[in-house]
Amino acid sequence: MKIYFFIFVLLINLQSWTKADDIRDFQIEGMSLGESALKYFNMSTLEDNKEYEWFSDKSKKFIAISELKLNSSKTYESFQIGVKYNDQDYRIAMLAGFVFYKNNINECYKKLDSISSDIKNLFNYINDLGKETYKHTADKSGKSSITDIILADQYGNEISIQCYDWSDELPYWDQLRIRIANKDYTNWLRY
Repeated sequence: MKIYFFIFVLLINLQSWTKADDIRDFQIEGMSLGESALKYFNMSTLEDNKEYEWFSDKSKKFIAISELKLNSSKTYESFQIGVKYNDQDYRIAMLAGFVFYKNNINECYKKLDSISSDIKNLFNYINDLGKETYKHTADKSGKSSITDIILADQYGNEISIQCYDWSDELPYWDQLRIRIANKDYTNWLRY
């Protein structure tokens, strides 16, 4: 009986050794922060999908590249990355994977908490900044909202699990987004 107990305790301790400390180690479909997006997408795709007017009121420190597709993706239907504005290597500072729910936001809400819980179990230290719902600033009618849970590591990097509930009057589908962002990008986005 003592041997079984020892093995059980050993297995429990080994599990904690396999947990990550840094969100930059987290991957979405094999991609992670700091890597070159050129490893996954060709230059013309990246250039053609830049959103130059994205956050036009902010400094041009980062640019979004949206509507990216990976044929090998098993989970996400589309991707968005954020890179420094003039970075010729396209180093990923932010990465988001999208799952679309055509007029079915409740399905997204069901996944929000479970995904957050699963992600928290992957890290030794993760600070849950809470769940928040707020109006989407792109919808001037105020009928679209975002509900998110933000998790931060000790270095200031973040993972956001988000449900976008778009107004029926807009041409967008409701969506789940899993977004990872480094500290530099997160600070830029907030301020």
